[in-house]
Amino acid sequence: MQSPEAPSPTLARLAWAATSIAVAVSGLLLVALEDHTYGAIGLILSLGLAGIFVVMELRFVSALGRLQAPAGAGERDGPVEGFLELLLDPETTLPRFWLFSARLTEEIQRAQRHGRVLTLCALEPDDFAAYLDKTFRGKVGRAVRGHLRTSDSATVDRSGRLLVLFAETAGSGGEAAARRLVKTLNSLLYEGKPRRWRAAMVFYPQDGLNADDLLQRLHGLLVRRPAA
Repeated sequence: MQSPEAPSPTLARLAWAATSIAVAVSGLLLVALEDHTYGAIGLILSLGLAGIFVVMELRFVSALGRLQAPAGAGERDGPVEGFLELLLDPETTLPRFWLFSARLTEEIQRAQRHGRVLTLCALEPDDFAAYLDKTFRGKVGRAVRGHLRTSDSATVDRSGRLLVLFAETAGSGGEAAARRLVKTLNSLLYEGKPRRWRAAMVFYPQDGLNADDLLQRLHGLLVRRPAA
């Protein structure tokens, strides 16, 4: 359904201008002519135009008020909300996997142009009970959000696996960033109690030259990697 549109105020403004002109002309006729017939006719026409102006103005104000009422009541714009749902997972508040993959490709292309590196990390809890918790994905997403650099990106896939892109980071720098992230997750999700996480990391360009290669190698490593 299309949103209602407010009527244009142009016609109302034209009616007002015509009314003003008619009143001025009628006044001149009443003063200048002995026969007041023309002046009386002009006044009648002026009153008619004034009525049209009032009706149009009231219609414009009423329609504008109806359009502004939802915004004043704090209602969201449906199309905008739907567009955001395509980009962000409402459960985790993180980018959806397809958007994360697009960001990974973008960062790889930037690294190719400038001769830089990056780290792709995967984390999953070594606790089967975590996957039985329907709120686990949301908890992980909220825990990670706000604890990454603006240049980094993260997503949580449908299985609850956390994928994190550390831009311009490799080697020991990527490992240190992953350890800090695990500490943050334990602190926010488990009240500081140590939990074991299975982790894997791959680096551009050593482990792959495109997003698909890096993701495939990362998942292969994660399956074989013991929890730590």
